[in-house]
Amino acid sequence: MLLTQTARILAHKPFQIGPALLPATVPRRNFWGWINMMFNRVDQGRLKVVGPDRLCAEWLLRNGARAKFVGVTREQVNYNSLPDEKTPVQIEELDGTDSGIMYIGFDHLKGLTRLRKVKLHKCVYVENQALAKLAFVADTLEDLEVSSCKNITDTGLLSLKELKKLKQLTTFDLPYVKNIEAVEQELKKALPECSMDLKA
Repeated sequence: MLLTQTARILAHKPFQIGPALLPATVPRRNFWGWINMMFNRVDQGRLKVVGPDRLCAEWLLRNGARAKFVGVTREQVNYNSLPDEKTPVQIEELDGTDSGIMYIGFDHLKGLTRLRKVKLHKCVYVENQALAKLAFVADTLEDLEVSSCKNITDTGLLSLKELKKLKQLTTFDLPYVKNIEAVEQELKKALPECSMDLKA
């Protein structure tokens, strides 16, 4: 009986297998989108074991992003090359270029105390909610780039008004930002000490 059922499953076309095996709670979600969501969720149990910086680094590397630790000159690009779990680390730079990070994963920023630079370039899953969650690191974030992220709108950029320590803000290739001049005007009012190079 089991062999018969297995044969029936394998007889389906490849693109039918993935969705057929998805949990009932996500019947319409794209398979790889669902996988990305699983890779972006905060593991509360592991957070208690390794702390926010280590867990955030694991999230970034698992999704193709990069992290740089305080006191370390090179970026971390390989999950398997992370320091031993008992070695304390603090993230100071985050590079999400061409990665699979998405807004639910930005909850990993909670508890970070040294993150000063974030680059979000060609992040296909990053939406306005992700930019709003940068408020978790508003006390330390100084340098931010948001570029070639096709899901970002004026609303997302305006949420950056909460980043009071920001010194440099760069944006470009954001096709769904409709009035970059108005956005820049609002941000300059809220962040008078920040140098801005804003393009849509």
